[in-house]
Amino acid sequence: MGVKVGDMVRSILSGKDYKIKKIIENKVVLESQNGKSQVITEVDNLKLLYREKENIKS
Repeated sequence: MGVKVGDMVRSILSGKDYKIKKIIENKVVLESQNGKSQVITEVDNLKLLYREKENIKS
């Protein structure tokens, strides 16, 4: 998964959608769609625990 600021991802654990707000070295800041919560994770964890929105089958 190539990640860039502005990409949308969905947590495979909670089903919540997040926007990639910032990338700093190997860390990624995710912001919820409503902007009320943020998650910080490593790029490697992003690849394991999240899926890109365009790759999500609804």
